[in-house]
Amino acid sequence: MPPLVSPTLMEATWRSAGASSAIEIRRMQKQSGKDQEELTGFVLGFTSDLGHQALGLALYVHLVVSQAFRRSRAKFRKVKAAQIDRAWKDNFAVINELKSAGHTRTPFAFPSHLTAEPAALQYIVEALTEQDEADPISLTEHEFWQILQVLKTYCDCLHDAGTSLRVDA
Repeated sequence: MPPLVSPTLMEATWRSAGASSAIEIRRMQKQSGKDQEELTGFVLGFTSDLGHQALGLALYVHLVVSQAFRRSRAKFRKVKAAQIDRAWKDNFAVINELKSAGHTRTPFAFPSHLTAEPAALQYIVEALTEQDEADPISLTEHEFWQILQVLKTYCDCLHDAGTSLRVDA
């Protein structure tokens, strides 16, 4: 199946989320949890031990990515725990491959052969490596790789759960 999230959709989504009010963000968070309860629980559970700044960034990036999938016009099956577990374990190899290639917590192009959703993964890398001098977020290498693995697992599961494009959207 081709990617569900195009570069254009990803950019429009992060711009829209960035312009959202706190009330709109909370509404989107609730909808994300309602749409994919187990998958959202996985993201919360596997990021809960991160530092305050890292957790905030992980949850915000998760929100943007979940909105991009939502806006893709695809219908999704509910993602189950076994699928999440398989994707999580598979992504250990992906993260190790990226580390072996010398990638660090600096901007890099996410290799398209390692994902079915290149635009979403590139957004994730850019969000996690962005250096904002006005509002710096300090991530350790461990936090960076943890968030990347969690959110890649999230993307893989949603991509695999996509069943068809909606005709009514």
